[in-house]
Amino acid sequence: MVFKTTFTDSETKLNLDLYIQSFDVDDEGEYIIQHREELLPDWVAPPQTMIFIFFQCQCPLDGTDLAQEQLEKDRLLSKFNQLGLSFYAACSNRGIVSEIICPKNGFPQYSRKGKNIFSIQTIVVRHLPLFKKATQGCGLIHPSWGRAVYPCLILSLASEEQIKPLICPGFWRRGGQGHLEA
Repeated sequence: MVFKTTFTDSETKLNLDLYIQSFDVDDEGEYIIQHREELLPDWVAPPQTMIFIFFQCQCPLDGTDLAQEQLEKDRLLSKFNQLGLSFYAACSNRGIVSEIICPKNGFPQYSRKGKNIFSIQTIVVRHLPLFKKATQGCGLIHPSWGRAVYPCLILSLASEEQIKPLICPGFWRRGGQGHLEA
């Protein structure tokens, strides 16, 4: 099961989709679990939770206007880095091991880099089947936004219930709701 919520961030006015999914740590076929040492060499245990954050872009990321698309990617990367740093600090203060995966290069931002990188698009398509990989070039197709989506990934050793109040805490304090998807 996947927990999902959609909201508009009150500070940035950005539309976000947030999916939180627990890992099946017994799934020997799970790439992240199989290759944890090459992806996150500092971690002594596999992640328990994946947090997918999707920002709605102001333009489709489809290769039609590369200069505009790069500006949009840079803008959303900056917003994700702000959110990620806030989340990482909140987790660190509680002794929760978490990692922010850079959407630009696929490396962890706070842990030592491994031999392999995270392919966020591949991970999204594997775990969230409503999303499709774009057939031309790279990119994702969001079920509602099409190619106007910027995907981001956070991993944690904490459970979904521990994570929810720490990711976008203002949303939850205002009574934000989500739902489970099969």
